[in-house]
Amino acid sequence: MTKVADISANYGVVIHRNFVPLYADDAYAQLFGYSRAEQIMALPSLLPLFSEADRVRAVEDYQALVSGSARPKARVFNNLKCSGEIFSALCIDHLIDWQGEPALQVTLVDFSQQIATEQRLRESEQRYRSLLESSLQGIVVHHNFIPLYCNQAMAELLAYDSAEQLMALPSLLALVPHELQPQVMQQHERLLKGEKVERSLVTEYVRRDGSSAWLHISEALVSWGEQQAVQSVMMDVTQQYHNQRRLEFQANHDSLTGLINRRAMSEVLIENYALSRRTSKPLGCIMLDIDDFKQINDRFGHLAGDEALRSIAFESLKVLRSEDYLSRWGGEEFLLLLPDTEQQQALDIANRVRQHIAEFAIQRGEQRFSATVSMGLAMLSEQDSSPEALISRADVALYLAKESGKNRVEVAPTVYQL
Repeated sequence: MTKVADISANYGVVIHRNFVPLYADDAYAQLFGYSRAEQIMALPSLLPLFSEADRVRAVEDYQALVSGSARPKARVFNNLKCSGEIFSALCIDHLIDWQGEPALQVTLVDFSQQIATEQRLRESEQRYRSLLESSLQGIVVHHNFIPLYCNQAMAELLAYDSAEQLMALPSLLALVPHELQPQVMQQHERLLKGEKVERSLVTEYVRRDGSSAWLHISEALVSWGEQQAVQSVMMDVTQQYHNQRRLEFQANHDSLTGLINRRAMSEVLIENYALSRRTSKPLGCIMLDIDDFKQINDRFGHLAGDEALRSIAFESLKVLRSEDYLSRWGGEEFLLLLPDTEQQQALDIANRVRQHIAEFAIQRGEQRFSATVSMGLAMLSEQDSSPEALISRADVALYLAKESGKNRVEVAPTVYQL
């Protein structure tokens, strides 16, 4: 809220009987543009100091006070400076005894500056509201998530018919997914405390129809009436958000099988390798290869080979645990990572996948065929100096499985036995 000047610098005192001045101080004189009180005392009447429209009321009020038919009170009059300029002033009346006869003491307070300031604020607020209403961006002002104002663009962003419908919500937190509300509340509290926070972010809101809207939000503290509030300017970036997510998915996933690709799996492998080293938890790494994949391509065509890759990826995921990672490593090879898994459990998982694939019939149009896979399992050991060393041992075990008849799982020897 705008702070106005101290009122004590803008008041003066005059005493009169029937508007004939009996006493005035310099401050009173200066309110009217005079330099000294003597100039006020030289006036035959104080009535010319009132605006013409207020003179009759001033006389009536004086007579009522002197006769006792009215009690002293504060009144607002428009007054005239010696220059002819009109200013508004508050008159605070007191009946006193002056040399044995009643007189009226008036404390005159000039609050024209405050009125002008308030008028400017009202005009400024009106212009501000006009800007808000015409903005193409959604704008909402709230205090502790209780809406104080929102424009039509904000309502439309969230699929409401009117700003009034949005304003009728008891709390704007209802627009935020439940799991995000603690984070949003914490951000709001820090902002009110004046702490340095991220004032521009992208977050999810819930539209009236239940769909998600991703909004870019810029927040700032504002004064709204006599209270502090938060103004949020919102722009719909839902399409950009989904485009970004799609690009991120494409960068990290194999386009044919939908599995994470070699690049993404390499990052997962590095993280889990470091975690297992730090916690001494077991880590299983399986290299999986489709047996006789070239024959599938030669006999049924490359499109059938593509269908085999898709089907084996999908069917493998059916029997794996939610915490396991499966990626397309390249060609007809897949890499399977089993965090926090002992060797026997890893073997059981590998054979479950192998058996499920062997029993599954791959269908493409009228073509129907089956495929088998061979696997090499390597458990992380102290001798594995890097994630690549672990993969290398899994690859050796895969070679052994191929050499031993295919459609089987082999366990890699330790690095010293390679």
